[in-house]
Amino acid sequence: MNESLPLSEVAYEEASCFDYVVKRQCRKTIALHVLADGTVEVRAPKWVSKYELADFVEQRSEWVIEQRREALAKLALQPVFTHGQYHLFLGEQYPLNISPGGRRQVSCEHGVLNVTVADPSNSSQIEAVLDKWYRQQAQQWFEQRLFACYEAFPGWFQDKYPMPSLTVRKMRRRWGSCSSQAEITLNLALIKMPVDCIDYVMVHELCHLEIFHHGKPFYQLLARVIPDWQQREALIEHLA
Repeated sequence: MNESLPLSEVAYEEASCFDYVVKRQCRKTIALHVLADGTVEVRAPKWVSKYELADFVEQRSEWVIEQRREALAKLALQPVFTHGQYHLFLGEQYPLNISPGGRRQVSCEHGVLNVTVADPSNSSQIEAVLDKWYRQQAQQWFEQRLFACYEAFPGWFQDKYPMPSLTVRKMRRRWGSCSSQAEITLNLALIKMPVDCIDYVMVHELCHLEIFHHGKPFYQLLARVIPDWQQREALIEHLA
């Protein structure tokens, strides 16, 4: 059985004003949880009174508020696939202009991402067609930037290493990687970053053709090609 009990917390921020759900379980202690969507759950033994539970939550309200702020901040960063919502492309934000049509397609024109889908109210359709478009753009842009970045290396580097192959895919924890077989993989999410950030990751991975670790020689080569690499690294970390 679930009970919804209001916590008397007056605050201006959304995270500071919350309800919580009590879940009665076969357990000996009370546990407090803040879920990914900001929901607060109190898991408690069946015999504990509502008043005792209210006091338990009240004493831990500061912790709950902080956890909710973090959860809601992460939730706010998740893309929304509805008309007028902004989405990133090459470091700029573009609103979605969603319209019905028989052919699913996306175009970026006059500061707007025009999306055509069969059902404009279906967020899954919008997400799918946008994902496909991002992949197409990433393949095109990354290949262009790979050539430009490769050309920025000194002649001895180009004589020693041929142009590597390029793969684009979703990556959870890395922006890019370079294999021992001279294959560079870039994170699809990079297409949402400014070109300076894309070039930084590209050059970083190209440097690994010569130096496979992150020691002093690696950063000397990186700085030779991109003298402001530290600013670009800081930018991509900030935007991420």
